[in-house]
Amino acid sequence: MRIWRPLVFLFFGAPVIMSLLFFSLQAINASAHLPTSARVPVAPTGKLQLDSRLPVQAITGNTTANNVNAKFGSRFDFVVSPTLRQVYSGTDGIYHDNSASYIVGVVPTGSRTSSIFHMGTPDPAQGDAYVRNEQLIQGLDTSRWQGDASDGSALRITVDIIDTFLGEPGCVAVSDCADGVRADTVPVFLVGVTLQNSGGKELTGKFLFGSNRVLPSGNACAQHTTAAGAAVNVLSYSTKADATGGTLFMAGAQAQWRCNTAVSNRAGLAWTYDIGAAQSQTGYMLIGAWNPSRNLFINTRLPTGCQNELLYPASVWSSANDVVDYGIDNLATGDNLLGRAQSMENIFIRNATLSPQQRWVIADSLRSYKASSWLVGRQDCAGGGYDAAMYEGAFGFLSTVDVLHEYGYFEINRVPWFFKSEMQIIFKNALRNSFGVYFQHDQGGDTTSDGICTYPGKGIPTIRATCYAPPLFSTGAPMPTEEDSNVALLTAYYVYSTGDTSLLTDNNNANLSLIDASMLHNQAVGDPATGIAYNFRDTNTTYDDQKDCLHNQGANAGNLYYQGLKEATAYRAAAYIDGLVPGDTNATNWIYDAGKIEAAMVREYNARGYIPLAQNNKAFNNCNGRTVTTGEGLFYLRLIGLDSSMNPNLLQDLARQFPSDLAANTISSPQMISLESTAATGSQCPPNNVCFRYEWFSKVMLAGIIADLVYTQYGCEQCRQMDVTTAVYNYNITLLQNFSDGIRDNGSGWPGNYYPRGVISWAFLDANY
Repeated sequence: MRIWRPLVFLFFGAPVIMSLLFFSLQAINASAHLPTSARVPVAPTGKLQLDSRLPVQAITGNTTANNVNAKFGSRFDFVVSPTLRQVYSGTDGIYHDNSASYIVGVVPTGSRTSSIFHMGTPDPAQGDAYVRNEQLIQGLDTSRWQGDASDGSALRITVDIIDTFLGEPGCVAVSDCADGVRADTVPVFLVGVTLQNSGGKELTGKFLFGSNRVLPSGNACAQHTTAAGAAVNVLSYSTKADATGGTLFMAGAQAQWRCNTAVSNRAGLAWTYDIGAAQSQTGYMLIGAWNPSRNLFINTRLPTGCQNELLYPASVWSSANDVVDYGIDNLATGDNLLGRAQSMENIFIRNATLSPQQRWVIADSLRSYKASSWLVGRQDCAGGGYDAAMYEGAFGFLSTVDVLHEYGYFEINRVPWFFKSEMQIIFKNALRNSFGVYFQHDQGGDTTSDGICTYPGKGIPTIRATCYAPPLFSTGAPMPTEEDSNVALLTAYYVYSTGDTSLLTDNNNANLSLIDASMLHNQAVGDPATGIAYNFRDTNTTYDDQKDCLHNQGANAGNLYYQGLKEATAYRAAAYIDGLVPGDTNATNWIYDAGKIEAAMVREYNARGYIPLAQNNKAFNNCNGRTVTTGEGLFYLRLIGLDSSMNPNLLQDLARQFPSDLAANTISSPQMISLESTAATGSQCPPNNVCFRYEWFSKVMLAGIIADLVYTQYGCEQCRQMDVTTAVYNYNITLLQNFSDGIRDNGSGWPGNYYPRGVISWAFLDANY
C-alpha cells in the first residue's frame, strides 16, 4: 500500500483578458444551465460562485486532511498538505510526484511580515506567518482557500485552485467532442486570487505565488506572447524539480503578474496590489505541467515497437508555451475555461436535495477519481488514437472491472468516450478457463523493467494481463462470474444511455459475442437447483477484505445471494443488448436463467423470512447473517428500466427486509454500516480467529441509492433518500490521504486510498433520487 504523501501543488499563472484582470466582486447568475448539463454559461466576472451549503473546513497546522487537485486524464496534480506544510505536485500525477514548499500569500507594503497559507513552510527570515481564520471549501472543480492577513489589516485573501473539468455527456468518441476533451484535460489549473479590503483605508502590497522548487540555469521567467496576442510572463521550474523529468510552470499577464525570483524559496510570480477602502479585486493566473516523455505508459496490446504512449496533452499541444497559449487565450472566451468551472459548481448550486455532507463526499470522491485517471495517446505506428485507464487507487491496478461497476456510472454520464475506451481494452483482455470465457479482474498495473507487477509509482503503468496475482498479491485470484456480470450490466447501461451500439457490433459483433460467451460461463458454474455460482466454481467476489461468506472464496463456497442477484440482472441486461442486434437469438435463454435465480431467492425468503448472505453452504459460519449489498445488481437494471421485468415477489421481499438488513449492520462505535451482520470465525481470520466486520463506503452508498430508486417502489417508505454518508464523511474529512473507501470495526482504515469507486456518490445527483 502507498505510504501517504501529499501531491505537489503547482501554479501556472495565466493572464486573464486585460479587461478581466481586476474586477469588482459581482453576483453570478447561477441559472445559466440545468444541473446535469454540460452547457457553458458566460464566464463569471469575479471570483467563482460556490454552493453556500458546502462544508467549511478550518485549517491549522494540525489539520490532517489534504486538499487534492488533479486533472482528469492528463495527470497534473497539486495536492496541499497543511499538516506537512507542503504541496505534492508533478507532471505525471499521484504516485509519480514529489513535494515542495509553496509560499502563497501577501506582503503588505512597508511590512516585514508576510501572511501565507498552509501550503509551505514559514521562513522566519522573511517574516512568514500563517493567515488568520484559514479555511478550505471544496467544490466540484474548485478548492477555495481563504483567510485574513496576519497583521490585522482587514485584508481578506481568497485563493481558488480551479480545475476546468465539465465532461462531455453523450459523446462516445474524442473526435466528436475534441474541444470539450481538450478543455477537460489541459494540464493547467486556473488560480483565482481575490483580495478584499473590508477596512477604512487603502491597502497596498504584493501577493506572492511561488515555491522552493529548483529553477533552471537559464532564464527561469520569460516574457511570451500568446497566439491571440496576450503578453504574459511564464516561470518554469527545472526538469530536475519534477519526479518524471517534466516541466512545472506558472504564467500570468505581464500587466499584473511580475517575475519574482529574488528569493529562492518562493520563486514564482507576484501581483502588486492597491485596494481602496471597502473594495475588492480579483485576478487570474495559471499553474501547469508539461511532459512529452514516451516512457510514462505502456500498452502491450499494441504492436511491438509501438507500445509506449504519450500523456494525452503531448498529442494535442507541442510545447509548454502552447499549453500556456491555450489556457490564457481560452480563459473567458473560446473554450471558456472559467465558464466550464462555473457550470460544474452550478450543479451543486441548483440542487436543493442533498445534505452538506453528501455534497462534500461527492466533491472529495471526484478528486480521487480524477487523480486516478489516465488518458494517453497512441503512436502513429499503432494507428493513432488514445487509450483510457483508471488506477484502482493505492492498489494501482488498471481499470479493475468490479471497481468500474461503481465509477462507470459517472463515466457513462459525463465522459462516455472514456468509458468506451476502457471497455475496449477489457474486451481485448478476455480469457478462457475450463468453464468458458471470462473478463479479467484488471488490465494490468505498474511494472518494473523486467515486466513484473509492482505498486503504483514503483514502475510504469502497463496494460497487460492481470496484476491481481502472485507475486504482487499472494492471495489474488480472479473473480470471473462477478466480472462477467459487471461487464454485461455496464455495457447495457452504456448502450441504453448513449444509443451507441458500435461497442457491441464492431468487428462482426465481436464484443457482443464475448458477453454472450461470458453468460455461458456463468451458466456453467451455476448450481443446477438455483442457477447461482456454487461449489467454489469461480465464486470469488470483489469483497476481498476478509475471508468470509461475502468474499465467497473457499471450499464449498457458493449460492451467495449478492452474487446470484447480480447474475440474474446481468442475464437480463445481456438479453436486452442481444435484442438490439439482429441475428442474436440468446435472449430467451438468458431470461430463463434470470428467472431461475429469482425464483430460488424467493423460495429462500419464504423458507426463512429473509434472504441471508448465502445458503448454508458450510464454507463459512456467517452465511446466515444479513447484508445491505444483496440488491446491488438492481442498480443499472433500474436505470435501464428493466427491473420491472424481474420477479415482483423478489423485489417486494428485498424491499421488505432492507430496513432490518440496515439495522443489523449499523454499528455505533466506530460509527459505520458493516457489510455483514455477523463476523466469520476460524483460522482464516488472523490474528484472533475472528474476521473483521467492515464497511466499504462506496458499496453502502450504492445500497442507499438502490433503496431509494427501487425499494421505495415496492413499499419501503423508510428507504426514501436515506443519507448513509455519515461514516464516509467523518472518516475522510480528517484523512491524510484522499478518499479511503472503508473502515473496519476495530477502527482501522481499509487501505484503499485515492479510491475511484467512491464517485458512485455522483448518483445522488440522479434526477430520480
